[in-house]
Amino acid sequence: MSTPVKDVYEDLQQYVGDSKRMPLGVIRAQDFQRFAIASGDLNPLFFDDEAAQRYGYPGAMAPPLYLSSVMGWGAGPPEESLLPDGSAGEDVASLPLQGLRLMGSGQDLEFVRPVTDRTEITMERNVEAVEYKDGRSGPLILIKLVKRFMDGDGQNLVVSRESFIAR
Repeated sequence: MSTPVKDVYEDLQQYVGDSKRMPLGVIRAQDFQRFAIASGDLNPLFFDDEAAQRYGYPGAMAPPLYLSSVMGWGAGPPEESLLPDGSAGEDVASLPLQGLRLMGSGQDLEFVRPVTDRTEITMERNVEAVEYKDGRSGPLILIKLVKRFMDGDGQNLVVSRESFIAR
């Protein structure tokens, strides 16, 4: 038996405007370099301090998509706590979406400052909107989030505006 979308939508209204700040820890070059290799981007700016310094950066920098691409910053949830589509609740601001399937529906990224080795990262996540829609294949919920990745001084590094569909 599936969860009625309208019921979940009504429950989600209380989360609009909810903001949470989470320290993610210190980013290490090895971590973002593994990401660069896995994504097939071997740009010397990501691996070589001297190459990055020639372009005015303090050292090797993370690929721009690194921060916004990491789906979880912890060890991850046990399999039995995953949603039916295989995602974890924290994928969408820890919103109670049990019984619904989840799909990403867009992302807009603003790259403000580069991330380098030993940068302390904090993420601030804000639930911007939750909308009920009647789609061609039935009712759905459109969820809009804003994630700000900041350094230890509170300066924006990357701002990610994301939307998800739950049905």
